[in-house]
Amino acid sequence: MAHSTYKVESYLPLRVRPVKLRDSLYLLIPVDIARLLGVASSSDFQLSLNENQESVRLVYELKKEEAQPGDGKKG
Repeated sequence: MAHSTYKVESYLPLRVRPVKLRDSLYLLIPVDIARLLGVASSSDFQLSLNENQESVRLVYELKKEEAQPGDGKKG
């Protein structure tokens, strides 16, 4: 499998709102970011919660070896 090299630097946070489907809420990955990272419908993420007195940070981790080349569309 060919590995793509990418570096993501973000100084301004991207604001997303949850989408409600039935009884659950989902945070969607914008298409351009999914393509950049090689996210596919089969990608597995690890979710961590980092809490301090002011906020809770949700951290979604995708291992680089899990990223798929291409545009992230299901074939």
